[in-house]
Amino acid sequence: MAWITAVETDRRDERGRPLKRYRVEWYETARDDDGQPIPRYPNRADSPPKRVRRRETFDTRQAAQDRADEIAPKIARGHSPAAQRDAGNRPLSHYADAWLDGLAGQVKPRVLADYRANYRRYVAPVFADRAVASITAADVRRWRADLMAPRPRPAHARPKGTADADAETVTLSRSTVKHAFETLRRILDVAVVDGALTANPCASVPKMRATDPDAEPFTARPLTAAEIAAVADHIGRVQGHPIYGLVVLFAAFTGLRAGELAGLNVGDLMLPRIPGSAGSLSVTRTRRAVAGGFETGTPKSAKSRRVVPIDGWLADDLRAYLADDHPHGDPTSAAFDPSAPLFPGRYGRSEPLPAHLSRDEIEAVRPTILDADARLSRSGEPDRRYSRPDPHASATRCAPSHGYKWSAPVNPAGIAKHYFAPALAALGLGHVRWHDLRHAFAVMSLSAGEHYMSVSKMLGHASFVTTLTVYADYITEGDGGKNAPLRRPTAGGSTVVPMRRPG
Repeated sequence: MAWITAVETDRRDERGRPLKRYRVEWYETARDDDGQPIPRYPNRADSPPKRVRRRETFDTRQAAQDRADEIAPKIARGHSPAAQRDAGNRPLSHYADAWLDGLAGQVKPRVLADYRANYRRYVAPVFADRAVASITAADVRRWRADLMAPRPRPAHARPKGTADADAETVTLSRSTVKHAFETLRRILDVAVVDGALTANPCASVPKMRATDPDAEPFTARPLTAAEIAAVADHIGRVQGHPIYGLVVLFAAFTGLRAGELAGLNVGDLMLPRIPGSAGSLSVTRTRRAVAGGFETGTPKSAKSRRVVPIDGWLADDLRAYLADDHPHGDPTSAAFDPSAPLFPGRYGRSEPLPAHLSRDEIEAVRPTILDADARLSRSGEPDRRYSRPDPHASATRCAPSHGYKWSAPVNPAGIAKHYFAPALAALGLGHVRWHDLRHAFAVMSLSAGEHYMSVSKMLGHASFVTTLTVYADYITEGDGGKNAPLRRPTAGGSTVVPMRRPG
């Protein structure tokens, strides 16, 4: 139990009487660094635990009484109010490290990296050094409001030398703010479990929607089969990279996610030798580009581990690609390697090349055009800085297959930026995301009459409901539309037998 003792101080009131303060005192079990009770008599096997006297002082009796009422049940349960007070004085960074370190092995590396990035960018600058017990719901509301306020565009995303005052004003997306808030909430949950807090300050802050209710809803832009063929042709014929043109066709007619595409190896393909016969591929891993290389992971869900059929014409193209272009793709060759990446990466501009390759040798050669406002050099010739590849003329030489980086997998984000987007611009197709190729596969399959359950399996959706929700407008009547209308109800004679006879 806890008791209160009045203590006179050296200070006096206006009448010369000593001022009193009120001390809350209690006993609790002394424990070592491992949390074990310290025996009062170390030499006795049956020694009772050592007890230590704790005290806290308050200016008013009411405050002291409130504290005594608070710690009394904790003492009865064997908890240490002093230890809980010390836990509340620890900085938020202590609990953030405990939470993030505890996630290792529990979530995918990419998810853990996102949590660490959210904490480092949005939570740590404000709360890292704050005592966790001092963080209130008002602090959380103010912090979230600051995140949603307009701010200058980050230095890395604006022209070099632009000051904050001159930079374009941007706002964080609602989903970004939501993820930052969720990161703080989970860290404070750890503090609650550890006894540093009695309640999570985030619990009383209303949750926000991940999307703006007043904003225009996002709609995917699935390309048609003809548009996909035009984009692949532009990448192969005009840009001079037919291998990456095949990658676009492959992504659009298999529906793989970007990470699943990067995770494919040569051995994941099953291609029959008979021309025109359908093949298949196995999705068993994913790869994601990170600093210094690629990170290998598992598919998104259990149903994402799947076998996807490949149409006969695409199987023929892949068979020719493995035999003619891929250095480790021909199963009849001694260099065949089933663990080699299916599609290759490219050497970066600043990346050193192998000794037997040169930069001019591995690049495609394309006709160039001059900008209308091109300046002339001192010799009277047009300045090369104002020349750019002709977006419509065919390449005079395609990039040779030996100039690709076959030791590294393809990076779909790099293809989307450097090949897919320029092709879209040249063809006037507007903004289309790489992920929209996956939507295009679903739309083309459903429009051709494929059953939605089969499409859901090929896409690797965790539930058929996802397929129905996203692609309901493309499902044919025979696969779930209104194919059997209900009849109009008519008022006929009653078939209910009365329980009581009339009269």
